[in-house]
Amino acid sequence: MKRTDRYWLRLLATATAFSLFGLGGLVLRFVLFPPLRLIYRDPAVRQRKARDIVQGAFRTFIGFMHITGIYTYRIAGEEQLQRPGQLVLANHPSLIDVVFLISRIPNANCIVKASLFRNPFMRGAVTTAGYIPNDDPEKIIAMAAASLERGESVVLFPEGTRSVPGRAMRLQRGAAYMALRSKVAPTLVTIRCNPPMLMKNVPWYSIPASRPHFDFVVSAGEQLIPLKELQETPLAARKITNQLKTYFTEECAA
Repeated sequence: MKRTDRYWLRLLATATAFSLFGLGGLVLRFVLFPPLRLIYRDPAVRQRKARDIVQGAFRTFIGFMHITGIYTYRIAGEEQLQRPGQLVLANHPSLIDVVFLISRIPNANCIVKASLFRNPFMRGAVTTAGYIPNDDPEKIIAMAAASLERGESVVLFPEGTRSVPGRAMRLQRGAAYMALRSKVAPTLVTIRCNPPMLMKNVPWYSIPASRPHFDFVVSAGEQLIPLKELQETPLAARKITNQLKTYFTEECAA
């Protein structure tokens, strides 16, 4: 394909952005987060302050990538993400989906790869912010439900990993069990990226020939998933998972 939209400048800006992301992780771990232990003795307050810092850092990162022309984006229904105690479920086409969402959701908890707790760039952020490692399914559900009960929001990708264009979605049932246990109707976020960017098994430097556009559509899931009528059973979890798969498949194709 013909390379347009200042391709080489976008490539240089992308390299700069990812370098800054790694540097930012080190700054959070060694500069910004250590004083929190001295200033805030209450672990819950310290955790909330850490999440506020992460949210601000991610918002700055998203803004940098936008201003430098790496992509454009639109978030429809962004005000719905400001409510506390939400279970936010989204499809997962791109590496930076979670960065977008956390940059917009106050006091957001999320499920992250257990390997990030050993990553020198990210360990400080995920530990101090109290994020949930994905190493134990039952533990994940219990910790997420407890987080929602405390009025925190939880961000989760039901697919468990980034989707592959052209392949049918495969959703795990963890999101359904979280909704059933907490009795919190999910907030659904449909993410579209055209042309695709930062996909699964694609290196960061393989950027699209033209500038991509991210489109986020936020909607409430109360009508889609009537939690009051369901118990926490495998049958109910399967039903909810199928409903979520149908919803995201249809919305992504729209």
